[in-house]
Amino acid sequence: MTANPATLSERRKRLLVVGLGVSGCAACRWGLRQGYRVHGTDAATQEALRKALVPLEQEGAVFSLGEHRLDDFLEADLIVVSPGVPLSLPALEAARRAGVEIIGELEWAWRYCRVPVAAVTGTNGKTTTTELIGAFLKEGGMRAFVGGNLGTPLSQWLTETADASAEGSIDWCILEVSSFQLDTAPTFAPTIGVVLNVTPDHLDRYPDFDAYAASKFSMFREASGERQTAVLNGDDPVCRRWAERLNARVLFFSLSDPEAAASVAQGRLRIRLPDQPEKTFDLSRWALKGVHNLENLMAATLVASLCGVDPEAVQRTIDSFRPSPHRMEEIATVDGVRFVNDSKGTNVGAVAKALESCDPPVVLLMGGRAKGADFRSLRPLCREKVRFLVAFGEAGPQVAADLSPFVETVTVENLDQAFREAVRRARPGDTVLLSPGCASFDQYANYAERGEHFRRLVGRIRGLED
Repeated sequence: MTANPATLSERRKRLLVVGLGVSGCAACRWGLRQGYRVHGTDAATQEALRKALVPLEQEGAVFSLGEHRLDDFLEADLIVVSPGVPLSLPALEAARRAGVEIIGELEWAWRYCRVPVAAVTGTNGKTTTTELIGAFLKEGGMRAFVGGNLGTPLSQWLTETADASAEGSIDWCILEVSSFQLDTAPTFAPTIGVVLNVTPDHLDRYPDFDAYAASKFSMFREASGERQTAVLNGDDPVCRRWAERLNARVLFFSLSDPEAAASVAQGRLRIRLPDQPEKTFDLSRWALKGVHNLENLMAATLVASLCGVDPEAVQRTIDSFRPSPHRMEEIATVDGVRFVNDSKGTNVGAVAKALESCDPPVVLLMGGRAKGADFRSLRPLCREKVRFLVAFGEAGPQVAADLSPFVETVTVENLDQAFREAVRRARPGDTVLLSPGCASFDQYANYAERGEHFRRLVGRIRGLED
């Protein structure tokens, strides 16, 4: 595999970590392990943040909270920036001009990693696909670390696992990677890279859609050539266009092309790889609903086959795998009304996939922080599937403006009000679907907190009806 020598600790002794969330704290701990003088900075001052930093302070790290001090940036030998921190931050721009190296936690950990990496990115489906690949490898008896943007950062795994970075210590690292992580990972080049789909998202962070798409494909390095395999969605037009530019072996998964490396027809999934016997898998016990989950399954099965997982282990996993919370999670059916929690649907493409997997009529709950989104592409699906739309939160007025000409709509302030309105409007046979199409940060810490709130509301539904 492609890897980079870990020589930073010999040359650089002053480390600044910008953003002290999960990945930032992991970067601090890894810096301490490598002998750096670690300084962390975060604009936030929450008590919960302070508590998380106490163990790191006891190990010798120092922190500045509530502001970013320019001198901290200019005095650093290396800056590791967390994914949620905009790279346009003035202090970062000043450090860049001064010649300070700025990378992300993914890049830094990658430089020490000596085991094969399979990385999964895309606008939607990353977590399900990453977890599914990990489940395939575990069922097949392989040793795998599963993390990255999902759960445990790579640097945390390196810190906590003895000899984790040594060649042969495990069989594979399976990483979910976001565009924000890839933006600060200039040498990251996984053995297998998966791009599930590319639809508009995070346009508040990118100048245009092309820049966002370029970020997704940046993990395929021109110098890597056949040492990298690109697993791409053959039905996604952006993936098709980018496939022609990549200096890597390209394998497509597709629901429309029976000759693709992974395809589905008549309830069976077929894998066709060069120099390998064709493999087919029965999908009669596959539990995840929707076309998008078939795409996730094709991609994950293709990666598992490339990793050498036994076909019988793949079949057992297909039969037993269950979705994670907040991803088209069916909560309950009450008085003939089905309640589905898709709080992880934080962009327009995710809402489209969710609606495609639902039978009409749907009472749709959308809203949150828009991230520069344009909701007008949902108009045909709203006309076809949605009987009533409840728009809520910071983006509620924009959602209503974009979609109300095509579906009856009401705008409310928050999810409590949206849920009450949905219950009042729902009829037997309807699906009440929370698929916000927006980030949660206007009113929640994250999508999971929003999804748990929806669960509690469903649990109290009879009280709401009285």
